[in-house]
Amino acid sequence: MPAINSITLVNPISGRGHLDAYARLYSRAFIELGLKVTLFAETDGDATDYLARTSPQNAPLFSFISFKRAQSFGAATNPGTTSAFGLARRARMVWQKEGAAEVARRTLTLVLERSASFIPGPVRLQALRLKHAIARRFLASPSENAFSLDADPGRTRFQGLVDGVRTTAMMAGQSKSDLVLFLYLDLMAEQSQNTSCLDQCGAPWIGILFHPRLARDCNAKTEGYFNSHLARGGLFLIPAALPIYAKATPHLAFALAPDVADLELPADLPAVAREMRRRAGNRRIVLQIGSIAAHKGISTLLDVVELADASQFFFALIGEVHWGTFETHNERIQAFYARPPENVLVFEGYISNERDYNGVIQASDIIYAVYQDFDGSSNSLTKASGLRRPILVSERSLMGERVRHFDIGQTSPQGDAKQILQGLRSLAARQQGSFGFDRFNREHSLEALKALLANTIPSWLREIDPVATSRVL
Repeated sequence: MPAINSITLVNPISGRGHLDAYARLYSRAFIELGLKVTLFAETDGDATDYLARTSPQNAPLFSFISFKRAQSFGAATNPGTTSAFGLARRARMVWQKEGAAEVARRTLTLVLERSASFIPGPVRLQALRLKHAIARRFLASPSENAFSLDADPGRTRFQGLVDGVRTTAMMAGQSKSDLVLFLYLDLMAEQSQNTSCLDQCGAPWIGILFHPRLARDCNAKTEGYFNSHLARGGLFLIPAALPIYAKATPHLAFALAPDVADLELPADLPAVAREMRRRAGNRRIVLQIGSIAAHKGISTLLDVVELADASQFFFALIGEVHWGTFETHNERIQAFYARPPENVLVFEGYISNERDYNGVIQASDIIYAVYQDFDGSSNSLTKASGLRRPILVSERSLMGERVRHFDIGQTSPQGDAKQILQGLRSLAARQQGSFGFDRFNREHSLEALKALLANTIPSWLREIDPVATSRVL
């Protein structure tokens, strides 16, 4: 290991059920490598208690600082920030720091907020629509980078997170962190006016990119945030991305990370798992768990339910339903949820406790993950294998390749209900001890992640040629 003592993990999407698992697991990996870890997020996602349970000797190396606490600390220790200035001076400072687009965005936001008490709701709604329409209009034009009100609509801006990274270092009594890791880079803004602040991190930074763009289209532009002078690379979960990014960004260091999962179990089965088992009786339980959205192949799953023998299979759909994704299938799926068949349990909503989430998986017999047009990695493979439950996935996908390679389930053509049902029958007929769970679990374990991080950290800490980061990637 090189001379590194501390790392800051930045989680922009905490408090979202099992999505917090990566913050917990990467924190554990780093503290067990002997590093001080500061998690900067809205909530700690049970990280503090998890580390106390699973790694008590190393847990003192971990600390959590919330967005709110860092903001309060920053305001108290920096009374000369923009909030202390007059409106004109604040606008001038924002213009110099973040550009005209940010001035326009903040002005519109301020007007809309201040108008809440005396302008009727419908009028404010029209103003919001106008704001977004103007933004879309500029985004469609060649001048989008210079004039758009929000050049990254729907994306999370880096500026507040970068400010927080510097603040957390001060709160920890450090001048800066040795390394910064951004979880979920896929959510982050890319345009230059939103990423230039990354050079103010005070430390080299890396990130996890779950859906790297060049892996989908090798002729596309590299994600804009990798133009930062302090960018050092990051982690992929998709093997195909490595050679493409090595060629496109030779000055950066990327590594293929194991798709780790939190596999802790609850002391007692959660209520939904008990209800599922009670209603299923002796039937095989086929579980679809997690976000319920169109890309999960839900419309085809309904076809499978209709074809299946209700005396042999019991289906459970558990997770928050994203109704807006189903389009033409929306009416049918709503009707299904309103009156599910006798051999179906539906449960809408996040299971916020990770141990309860795992308890539901362990209470099932087969995991259903025949996703539609999905070629990424999925934590569902690690969950299923780690809890020793076979999984059914789409055959032409990365998930399908891994299921076949490790023999941890079955593959079927997406959208083909008859073939999917045959896959379920095949899995139901196999003996539990015949699957290759152990080999998969070794390659996607916390120990495998720790070994990868220990080997890759030196590459992330090296100095790189500043000319390389100034290229248009």
